[in-house]
Amino acid sequence: MKKNACLLLAVCLSALLAMPLARAGQESITLVGGTMLPDGHVFWLTCMKFKELVEKYYKGPAKLQVEVHGNATLGTEKDAIEYMIQGTAVDFYVISPAWMATWNKKMPVIDAPFLFKNTAHWKKCIEGGCFDGLDSEVLKTGLRFLGHGGGGTRSIISSKPIPTIADFPNIRMRVQGSPLHQKAFTAVGLVAVPMDYTEVYNAIKTGVLDALENEPAGLEGMKFYEVAPYYVLTEHQIVTRQLAMSEKRFQSFPKDLQEAIVKAGKEAAAFHREYEVNDVNRIIKDLTDKHGLKPTKFDNTEMRRRAMPVVEEFSKEIGAYDVFSAIQAID
Repeated sequence: MKKNACLLLAVCLSALLAMPLARAGQESITLVGGTMLPDGHVFWLTCMKFKELVEKYYKGPAKLQVEVHGNATLGTEKDAIEYMIQGTAVDFYVISPAWMATWNKKMPVIDAPFLFKNTAHWKKCIEGGCFDGLDSEVLKTGLRFLGHGGGGTRSIISSKPIPTIADFPNIRMRVQGSPLHQKAFTAVGLVAVPMDYTEVYNAIKTGVLDALENEPAGLEGMKFYEVAPYYVLTEHQIVTRQLAMSEKRFQSFPKDLQEAIVKAGKEAAAFHREYEVNDVNRIIKDLTDKHGLKPTKFDNTEMRRRAMPVVEEFSKEIGAYDVFSAIQAID
């Protein structure tokens, strides 16, 4: 903890020192960002792709340096969002819509279970501009979405087998910190427990939790298979994650750097989508062969029947029924 605090302090000082130079267009500009997840995870790879592209597209005259930090060394996603809105310490970060609920109550609808029919439908929604209105609203809070990534399919990672939905009441499962996830997974019969992502491994290991729900990239990156070997293929959600940037910092940069950031962010998000969608089957096979993961098929028909009315009602409660309707209207 002390080590992380020292690193964050150093990053803050580095960013502060760079800011006057950036505004003056003189010697150097430093962008600081990253992810809560480990080096090698798709979120980290996306940040590295963004670094590569923005350094490629920006031609100067200032010297550009882009720092990427993994393993939550810049804080949790919630911490990073706060820093970005304030325009301090963190310039860009891969975040979850669920953590945006504090600043925009509509955002959690993007993370709703069963919102998207399948991966192809999810891609059409992004390309069709279903999130454009939300992007504009979030921008007013001080956060710019450079692009929408994700594409992993979330299922249940469990320390014990779950043959049917009848077993759900016996499963204490970690859910993301949004009312939507708590309501949706409670509706399908699970005991939904909000918990910080970094605490889940030990909670399952010690028996505090039985399971979590996550995509294969998270299963691999955090080594959840070591404490929860059953991967119950409920496939209840297509993940969407944002490559976000501090709007205050963005506006402090010269126009040519802004253009490079926008272009690089869009392409990095596209990289994220393609990589994560294509990597799902590889990860599951690799973990099965090398680490004894036990993927099990699961009929999610009854889960969907129970969850969708909750998702629709929740979208109305938070004023996001227009987003819900636009997504459902796309074939």
